[in-house]
Amino acid sequence: MKKLVFASYYLCLAMLLQFLISGHALAGEVVLMNGDRLTGKILEIKDGILTLETDYSEPIKLKFKAVQKMTSSDPVALHLTDGEVIKGKITTSTIGQLVVAAESGGEAVAVQFDNITALNPPPIEPVRWKGNITIGGNWQDGNTEAMNVSVGASAVRRTDNDRFLINFLYNNSEENGIRTTENTYGQLKYDYFLNAKWYLYLTVDMLSDEFKDINFRTSVGPGAGYQIWDEDDKALGLEAGISYTSEDRNMGEDTDWLSARIGANFHYRLFSKVLFTDQFVIYPNLDDTDEYTLRNEAALVTDIGANWAFRLSNIWERNSDPGSLLEQDDFTWILGLQYSF
Repeated sequence: MKKLVFASYYLCLAMLLQFLISGHALAGEVVLMNGDRLTGKILEIKDGILTLETDYSEPIKLKFKAVQKMTSSDPVALHLTDGEVIKGKITTSTIGQLVVAAESGGEAVAVQFDNITALNPPPIEPVRWKGNITIGGNWQDGNTEAMNVSVGASAVRRTDNDRFLINFLYNNSEENGIRTTENTYGQLKYDYFLNAKWYLYLTVDMLSDEFKDINFRTSVGPGAGYQIWDEDDKALGLEAGISYTSEDRNMGEDTDWLSARIGANFHYRLFSKVLFTDQFVIYPNLDDTDEYTLRNEAALVTDIGANWAFRLSNIWERNSDPGSLLEQDDFTWILGLQYSF
């Protein structure tokens, strides 16, 4: 009887040890081309990098092309080059080939390493519009009655393949009941990325300004751009293309012309709460090289919390041939409250 009790005790202990070992870090194994073996949980494969979680270190990053074999006792989701997704536990019997045991109990599927694009990739976030709305102005009463109003908005939608941009700005000023400023600027722009750096674009710029004798000016044209930086804290893109401009004047003669288009889009975070942005575009006239128009909008944006910020912007517009009685340069300063979404 005593021997039976001891035998039962050792049997239970062995079963407990086996359970602990099998459920521990040996949920997966990775064998490299040089013969090294690593045990742990295979978290994901993304952009050619395999991430392995272990009990003895921080997650380990391995080049997937350096992997010879891998197994996982936990079900994984394999994404293949043809778009198919296969889920199940994986084993490797042949170098460079996986066997996936279907979760539903169906037939196992053999998958070549070269056909795997990702393993357990994070869910793709839906594409959203990001942008801001800015309202600025002042009101003065007494010896001088004056009112200035400025409303602007900007929105961008970005995916891995393309980018869509919308800009809008309206300014209105009155002094002693007499209107002194009224203009509207708008831009629609579409970028298609050929790779991470190069892209093709199509843009439409629109301007209406009563005090520049411009009822409506439209510039539309294609071009190419190069994205030097593209990060949250710094971005720089350079562009060049052609543009057709049509100008409807209130008093002067309507006209149209073909021009080149050279532009730059830049932003840089100077401090943790201060962002500098600059958008520059110049249109050299291809028919008359002495004529051109340009627009530069620079701004300092200071975060004040909860998606709100103060925005101080300066807009410089220049027309080399504005017409009689008109100045070549216009400068506009706007201090406004900006809300980002």
